[in-house]
Amino acid sequence: MILEATNTHLYPGNQGKISGLGQIADMQADGACLVEFSDGSATPARISRSEDGWQLHTEAYRTVAGTDIAARRWLVCLEEDGDHVGFRILKKAPNSQNR
Repeated sequence: MILEATNTHLYPGNQGKISGLGQIADMQADGACLVEFSDGSATPARISRSEDGWQLHTEAYRTVAGTDIAARRWLVCLEEDGDHVGFRILKKAPNSQNR
């Protein structure tokens, strides 16, 4: 499963598509994925169900321009739109060590 982000990094309000997933009901409660960014950079990630909804845990990565992005945890909303599933970053996950 690949989360296709619309920017070079994630932030609250950022949206994208999820390829390799037909419906939200097909989502595993905890699964590995890849986040691909608009500049061609990518990072391994894990998406999991939590008490707050869905969390996305991204590994640290470097953008094509050379900016280092730390590992982060995000609360995300999954949305079905016609024939694809999308995601929207809601906010940093509580108790995360994001800076």
